[in-house]
Amino acid sequence: MQNKQSYLSEITKTFINNYDRFFEIVRNTRQIKQMPTFQINYFIKQTLENNFPVTIEFNDQDVEQSGYLSKISDDRYLLTSDDNRLTRIIRVAEIKAIRKY
Repeated sequence: MQNKQSYLSEITKTFINNYDRFFEIVRNTRQIKQMPTFQINYFIKQTLENNFPVTIEFNDQDVEQSGYLSKISDDRYLLTSDDNRLTRIIRVAEIKAIRKY
C-alpha cells in the first residue's frame, strides 16, 4: 500500500510540474521570470507617455521599488517614489520585471 501511495504522489508532482512548465505558470510569486527586453522597452514607453506609477523588480535584488519614471538619456531612467524622496537611476538591463503600480 505504501508503494502505491508514494508512486501516485510522485506521478502527481511530476504532472503538476510539467503542467506548470508547459503553460509557464509561476506558483511562487517570488520566482518571477525575466521579461523580454522588447516588452520592458514597450512598457517603459507607455509609462512615460501616460505618466502612471510602476513597480520594478531588479535582477540583482529581490526587493521591488515603486514610483514614477522619467527619461535621463537613451538607456537611463530615473525612478522617483511618490513622496519624491527615493530616487534611483536605472538601465533597462537591470530590470527583471515591470508592472503598473
